[in-house]
Amino acid sequence: NNYREKAFSINSQLGGEQFHLKRGNKLAKNGDLEGAIAAWQTAINIAPNLAEAYGNIGVILARQYLFVEAIPLLQKAIELKPDYAIAHRNLCAIARDTGNYAAARQTVNQYSHNCAETDPMMTAISSLSIYQASGLNDIAKDRFLELESKLLADFQLVKSEEEIKSVYADFLTAVPYLRDDIEANSRLYRLVGKENRDRFLKPIYSPTQIERKSPTLENRKLKIGFLSNSFKRDSVGWRCADIIRELSQLNNEIYLYSTAEIKSDDLTDKISQAAIKLELPKTYPNGLANAEEIAATIRQDGVDILLDLDSFSNPINLDILYQKPAPVCISWFGIEAPYLSAENYFIGDQHTHPPDREKYYEEKLLRMPDSFLAVSGFQRLVRNRDALRKSHRIDPDQIVYLNIAPGRKLNRDLVKAQIAILKQVPNSILVCQGQGDLEVFQAAYKKACETQEISIHRIKIMPQVAREEERRVIYSWADVMLDSYPYNGCINTLEALWFNLPVVSRTGEQFLSRMGYSFLKNLGIETGISHSWEEYVNWGVKLGKDAVMREEIVEKLVTSKRSPNLAPLWDTKKFAKDLSEIFIELLAKKRNIYVDRKN
Repeated sequence: NNYREKAFSINSQLGGEQFHLKRGNKLAKNGDLEGAIAAWQTAINIAPNLAEAYGNIGVILARQYLFVEAIPLLQKAIELKPDYAIAHRNLCAIARDTGNYAAARQTVNQYSHNCAETDPMMTAISSLSIYQASGLNDIAKDRFLELESKLLADFQLVKSEEEIKSVYADFLTAVPYLRDDIEANSRLYRLVGKENRDRFLKPIYSPTQIERKSPTLENRKLKIGFLSNSFKRDSVGWRCADIIRELSQLNNEIYLYSTAEIKSDDLTDKISQAAIKLELPKTYPNGLANAEEIAATIRQDGVDILLDLDSFSNPINLDILYQKPAPVCISWFGIEAPYLSAENYFIGDQHTHPPDREKYYEEKLLRMPDSFLAVSGFQRLVRNRDALRKSHRIDPDQIVYLNIAPGRKLNRDLVKAQIAILKQVPNSILVCQGQGDLEVFQAAYKKACETQEISIHRIKIMPQVAREEERRVIYSWADVMLDSYPYNGCINTLEALWFNLPVVSRTGEQFLSRMGYSFLKNLGIETGISHSWEEYVNWGVKLGKDAVMREEIVEKLVTSKRSPNLAPLWDTKKFAKDLSEIFIELLAKKRNIYVDRKN
């Protein structure tokens, strides 16, 4: 090897382009990404039309979020090899994830045209994901149902590790946006979970039973690990930050394990300050974190309880959980439970998971005493309500309904119901804000307005604001929040309630269609809870027309934040205490050890 490296230093082009292409592949697999890129670049210097070398460099750069650098390389790879599937896939993902939805649809259509026969699974999943992210959920649902039918009939269509991970990250994550059918959804989740375990996880990993030398917890702190790629300003970061802080104030040690590089921000700093450490991946084989390495680190740290915050929305978490790196493994958030192991747990509450829900799950359900989540509040910029309304050409006496939801949550029934509310409430408007193709939003609402014969000018479509403190200003000049369905809002609904905005939320069967119900019940509020679109419209109309009713809800929300009436939804100290007690009981049961509850 030393002679070979010395030879390369003298003449980097020794061996020919295929030699350097393979050498780059090997270096990438071992996590030497700089060396891999250098080898592939050498291959290009020898053979300027080598599509695989351009594509490989582009994929690695895309996985490092270096999109500007990655795009021309991926485009060059496709120019040289039009059916180069992995280059197409990464171009599609870049366009989607940077919010260029029209370009993403054009790119995925080209991908399908060139590769549908040779890469049928990934073209189908990519198309579904991009049309859904754009807000074109009628098309996305048709494509979802077609693919689901094929997978239920023959899961052998999924042939590779890359494909099973895409099934999780882009196919299963689409389910709760498109369908509120807990039985059908559970059947699909179980199938994918079983196939993943049997065909893709068992051949790679050997689960390790964790044994602890200490027979009790009396003389040491409980070690709690959190697993996620979102210890930053995003929905998961906002949900977990307060709880992590409160857990650290109890008799616990907090360990954070990231499954990706983090662009640190102030929330990253806040979360990591409560922890013993924030562990980043050490190596990145082929540009991705190493699941075996992360599991080994968790095991070496002696973590007692591992909380997975992403579930199958981040498939590497499933690889880590499968290795059983901690005595007790629990999933919290992340679309749905992982459907990975009957020994593991999934957190909910009595409202998100009524008594009959166990039969739909692989994991055991942990129901919190109150809500499945608690936050201690949110910050926003201070702005004058009347001035804000004036700046948006909204009269002071107009009723402003608010819908904050991404394109993935846009659907025909939701739009129809919201327009029906406007039609019955004179002098009202609807403000929509969310990530997606704004032209698609506009077209969907225009069609509904024409059908129900109201002016499209009563709809204001606004782009997403990047900084949360600025985005949250919108709650100060709205009157009523109209929640999404079948995937309710989580952080957005919590923000609306924190800033004293009445909420109308439709409740369904699946976990994510019961979040709004749980939040309102934990605040002691029945107003706005709807079990059908008819009830949703009726509550929207009542809250729009009845100023006294709105004021009563506002007063309840204000009171819910005051001691001694602090509602469970805002009581992060109680939530952390309850969670710690559950953790200790689970660990005691697992190890059959005595725990002194007084400590």
